Amino acid sequence: METFDVIVVGGGPAGYPCAIRCSQYGLKVALIEKKDLGGCCLNRGCIPTKTLFSFAKILHSSIIDKITAQFNFDWTNVSLHVKNNVVMKLRSGVGMLLKANGVEYIQGNAEIKEPNSVIVNGNILKTKNIVLATGARVNIPEKFLQDRRILTSDTIWNLDQLPESMAIIGAGPIGCELASIFSSFGVKITIYEMLDQILPGKDREIVSLLTKSFVQKDIQIKTGVTIDSVDQIPHQIILWATGRKPDTSSFEGLNLKKISGNGIDVDEKMETSIPGIFAAGDVTGKWQLAYVATKEGETAASACAGKVRGISYENIPETIFTIPEIGVIGITQEQALSSGRKIKIGKFPYMALGKAYASGSLNGFAKIIVDAETEKILGVHIAGENATEIIHTASLAISNGLTVKDMLKSYYCHPTFSEILMEALFVCEEKPLHIPPVRK
Repeated sequence: METFDVIVVGGGPAGYPCAIRCSQYGLKVALIEKKDLGGCCLNRGCIPTKTLFSFAKILHSSIIDKITAQFNFDWTNVSLHVKNNVVMKLRSGVGMLLKANGVEYIQGNAEIKEPNSVIVNGNILKTKNIVLATGARVNIPEKFLQDRRILTSDTIWNLDQLPESMAIIGAGPIGCELASIFSSFGVKITIYEMLDQILPGKDREIVSLLTKSFVQKDIQIKTGVTIDSVDQIPHQIILWATGRKPDTSSFEGLNLKKISGNGIDVDEKMETSIPGIFAAGDVTGKWQLAYVATKEGETAASACAGKVRGISYENIPETIFTIPEIGVIGITQEQALSSGRKIKIGKFPYMALGKAYASGSLNGFAKIIVDAETEKILGVHIAGENATEIIHTASLAISNGLTVKDMLKSYYCHPTFSEILMEALFVCEEKPLHIPPVRK
């Protein structure tokens, strides 16, 4: 009977980095994945959707002023490119990384009934530690499952051809991203959201800008709507995008302590209520983001190796791949004001950037929330071209407690979209450079 130091169950963005780190710590490790290496992120989520997003941006930006570029696409070829030239190659790369790091990869269904033991493909494997990285699965109410029009972010790739119309249920990041993408491909989109705005919880000015952009693209938005029956939806396809729930099916017999939403309760080392069993990624029910899952996997690996290291969920940036792109970190203006903080706000529009004019991407703005007393950055909210890249600079600033003056010590290359941070910081200091000063 083979024995391991660590068995990782699940090969997604939490599981495979965890296995690699465990091996790098000198531990004997096996990774079990029932389907495809890379998990939802690589195979059905982050990577394939952002490949579609790259095509959608080309289609969206095919007209600048009176200069028109003609693009022809065939959905079948686009879909094959995503699956074969992107997903398959990256999945193969994950397998090569596991092999290069000495991780034993086992494909099969894992079942965990007790600590220190994993059953896979009829074999019992013994281990000192188990890391549960089984991810999450789509969450569709059972009463809607019989409607053949319903697809999810997992099954959207089964489309043989694009529909004329699509209803998207849920206006969170996934729903809004897919609305941007499929609208650019010519699909008539209607978004249904239970709450009073799309992207619930995000800065209202950001939401307002995206809403206007959607309206200009003829995307219909229906907020404050609860879907009791899909009979009220006339569209050819219904894309269910209301979130995912932790997948605990392979270890229900362990009776691990859970949090609301069925996620597995873990401490700062990612250890569950049973010593020696850890959980990382979407199965914890915390942040359903690939990069957070990777941090959690690395934290679990360090704990398995006896390293003293905990995880912090402070200052997590978020990127939303809509048109325009959105990048946010920290508190919103509304949150700052409701907490009674004294704040300063620096806001700068893309249309005052040289790079924005050069590229024809004028829509958007950056907003920086600053503590009026300490001048530390509290929040940064960007909507516009390259916002998903620019936000990392803000993430570094907030994570390290930088002030406005600290950030302005750096050089910002010209002409770039990143200059928008510098310009917004100047506004925070009431010394704007490329927009007129506000008259008092």
